[in-house]
Amino acid sequence: MDTLSSSVSTLKVPTPYPTSRELCFFKSTPQTPQYSHLSPQTHLSSTTKTTNKTITLTHKTFTPSFLSHSQPSSFTPNSPTLYREPASGYAAALVDIAQCNNSLNTLGKDVQRFLKILRNEQVQAFLDDQFMSEKDKGQVIGEVVKKGRFDRHLASLIKMLIQKNKVGIVKEVLEEFERIHDELSGTQVVLVSSATKMEEDQLFAIARRVQKLSGATKVKVRNLVHDSLPSFAV
Repeated sequence: MDTLSSSVSTLKVPTPYPTSRELCFFKSTPQTPQYSHLSPQTHLSSTTKTTNKTITLTHKTFTPSFLSHSQPSSFTPNSPTLYREPASGYAAALVDIAQCNNSLNTLGKDVQRFLKILRNEQVQAFLDDQFMSEKDKGQVIGEVVKKGRFDRHLASLIKMLIQKNKVGIVKEVLEEFERIHDELSGTQVVLVSSATKMEEDQLFAIARRVQKLSGATKVKVRNLVHDSLPSFAV
């Protein structure tokens, strides 16, 4: 990091093992994957028991509207697919390599670790800084890869993106990989938007309710905090 400017060298890169705000629940029987979004409201109620219709959940301080949609878990990485977005192509290639090496789950855990670092407020602010050059940003991300001991295929992909001056799409590539991985593993993802950070017991309660309603094998709950959202009180 000696070659970086003073503003870059003072950036504190978070540990590769930060505390997660993402909660996961597992069930023994596999189910069709679902992807859902929750926005803050005030009650919880089930409108369906199937996995491909709209479900509305309630929580003590939220009335999240829970939109579910299922897609087949078929993914054929060897087919000559054309992707509209470069991130989708890179992510699909990474999934393909992981499947060929029977390391999809291991790679998936490393992708989650890397995304947690990229979602760190300080790192995100640095990467969004228009006054920082792509070279400086690439050096910081490269340092994270070096110290994190990530899967070699993941590390190679990120290094390649850095060399191509595509640091700006690293997060998008990893999020797309995570989306595909969730589809293949039968994971239902729930995004909970709130004006303030939710407590873990609230997120656990939502996850348990989602799993009960959907019968999903695994439920992943992520709290998205938006200051612009109005706060609700009971």
